Amino acid sequence: MRRFWLVGILSAFAGLAAAQSFDAVSIKPSAPDARGGGFNLSQGHLNAKNQSLRDLVQFGWDLHDYQVSGGPSWVESDRYEVVATFPAGTSNADRAKMMQAMLTDRFGLVVRHDSKEVSGYALVVTKGGPKLHSPGNEEPGMMMGRSRATGQRTLTATSQPVANLASILSDIMGRPVEDRTQIAGKFDFSMAWTPDAVDGGTGATGGKVLPPPENSEPGPTIFTALQETLGLKLETAKVSVPVVTIEKAEKPSGN
Repeated sequence: MRRFWLVGILSAFAGLAAAQSFDAVSIKPSAPDARGGGFNLSQGHLNAKNQSLRDLVQFGWDLHDYQVSGGPSWVESDRYEVVATFPAGTSNADRAKMMQAMLTDRFGLVVRHDSKEVSGYALVVTKGGPKLHSPGNEEPGMMMGRSRATGQRTLTATSQPVANLASILSDIMGRPVEDRTQIAGKFDFSMAWTPDAVDGGTGATGGKVLPPPENSEPGPTIFTALQETLGLKLETAKVSVPVVTIEKAEKPSGN
């Protein structure tokens, strides 16, 4: 009886391991003259173009650049093309586990998890209180854009918790933003602001400050837009964030 019990346990673990592995993975060095790159996710497919191992670690653990350190110099300099397939309907959490397992297997990756305090922002409520709206009937979502008429960045959210706003603000600012509003529930909200050097000039994509269209009037900064439109504000603060240190890495095995 004990033997059958053990076989059952091992089978369960085998099934779990299979569920956390990509169906197929191709890893190739990027061309020496490759430019640009990024991650493209579609139903059942992941395409990482011209990405370093450091980039892949950030994606696999949903981290920012300042949360990853360590490893030999090539983890930043060498670039790869990664194509992976997985079952349609795979959750984001399971896909992340697949990514982590792939990096461990193909790059011999060993990481150490820790936390540290860094300079960031606390998202808090202004004295006048929040200006958030009860959700309507639209599908939940959050979308970044840019107005061609004014050159302003826009953020529109439907049925989203304030914690998700803090998360996207962290992407925009390039520094961690911690939700300290203590506001529960989901809301609809939108705001627009003029990008500047503080938020990378182009919002979540970073890069140079883009000039506004001719004859357009300057709009509010992201700090002003938060206060005037949403009744929230960003205050400088020390924020504890998870960090990953690359302790060991090897150049990837062949396909």
